[in-house]
This record gives sequence, structure tokens and C-alpha cells, in this order.
Amino acid sequence: MRKRNEDFSLKELINIFLPKLWIIAIVAMLFGGIMMGYSKFIKDDTYTSTTKIHVIKASSLDFAVSDVEFASSYLETYIEVLTIPDFLNEVVADFKSNHASYEKYEGEYEEKGWDKLTGGSIRGYISAGTIQDILSISVTTGDPYLSCGIATSIANVFDKGDTLAYPDDVVFTKTVQVATPNAANSRNVVLNTIIGALVGVIVSMIAIFLFNMFDVIIHDKKKIEDSFDIPVIGVIPRFMTEEGRSKK
Repeated sequence: MRKRNEDFSLKELINIFLPKLWIIAIVAMLFGGIMMGYSKFIKDDTYTSTTKIHVIKASSLDFAVSDVEFASSYLETYIEVLTIPDFLNEVVADFKSNHASYEKYEGEYEEKGWDKLTGGSIRGYISAGTIQDILSISVTTGDPYLSCGIATSIANVFDKGDTLAYPDDVVFTKTVQVATPNAANSRNVVLNTIIGALVGVIVSMIAIFLFNMFDVIIHDKKKIEDSFDIPVIGVIPRFMTEEGRSKK
């Protein structure tokens, strides 16, 4: 007798999914269409501005390692600085003190709610990475000038060096790329549609497989032979009576 937990062969899996390809295709198109509609019509635009900070070894020091290796050893610390409340609060203070330069763009400063920004509220907007001794800081929000303003203020605070981990006589920073307002990020409609379709394929295949596993109804003699390892001697065909009722 065949056990229920016996591994499925490739042929059996094909026999499970092949007759249900139309279901898989419909579910894939449904999921892909949902993701396409969300990406194209519902998802809000986002804007990213990037500033780059050069971490420089103080010239008065004489270390055995190279300047790049020395500066790079401190970059992880500077990335961590971007999450410190005191640093973020100073960034917000710098942004608010310079808000007059942003008023000319779209609407008034207060109408946008920029006067209510806090260090905690901007933390999720910030991401950072490193390239050798360069710290690349990106800010992504729903407004191009808010992204630019926060990125600019981060660079300003780094240049001040008041809340950084190391004093200027060890290592100092210099802004090498000033943040600018940029166009909206791509909504990746095609990519999201493909991802949605793939998710649909996976979900439908899992559902079909589980349904097959827990289906206890015997539909044909092959299932009896596979399940009980006994031959089927004969099969009574289904036929219709004159009254139109199905009998065996």
C-alpha cells in the first residue's frame, strides 16, 4: 500500500499541474494586473536626493596604513551616527533654520508640514552606503525639495562636526557632492507586474498541490492502483437512464 507521505515523482507533479495550467495562468494574470494597477495608479511618487561625504584622514597624523584604509575603517561608525537622535535633531534644526530657501518651490513651508519634522520622523527617509572612503547618503521622501533639504542639512551637520564620533584632529569630513532636487523615481511598473505574476504562479501551484494532497475522492482506477498497489479487475461505466439520472 502506498503511503501518503511518499515523495512525488516529477511525472506525478506534471500530472498534477498540467491539467490546471489554465488556473495558474488566470491567477498569474490577476496578480500581475493588481501589481501593475497599484504601481501605475496608486503608488505615490518618491524622490531621492543624494549627498556624498569624503571621510579624510587628518594630515597631521602619520599612520602606517594608507589614507583610504584609515578613513574606510571609520565609515561604519559614521553610518551609525546617522541613526543617533542627537545628530538627527541637529539635522532637523539645520533644515528648519534654512527653511526660507525652500519656500519658493511648491507651497508654503507650514502647509507642507515641514515645520513639524522631528529627528525620529526623518530617520526612515535616510539610507547610506560606502565606496572606499566616500560616504554616500540618500534621502527619499514624497517631495523632491524635502529630500534635497534634508540631504543638504545632513551634509551641513557633518561639515560642522559637532556631534560626530571623532574630533577633527583625527578625521574630518568634506562634502564632495551637493544634494539637488531630482525627478520622481521610477515606479518599476514592468518589474512589479512580473513579480506579481510570479507570485500568482507560486500561490496557485501551492494551492493546487495542497488541494491534490488532501483530496480523498477517488476519481479513476489509476488512483486506486497507485494508492493500494492492487490491480483493478473491472470498472462499471457511468451511464444515463431514460429519466436522465446518473447511475453506476
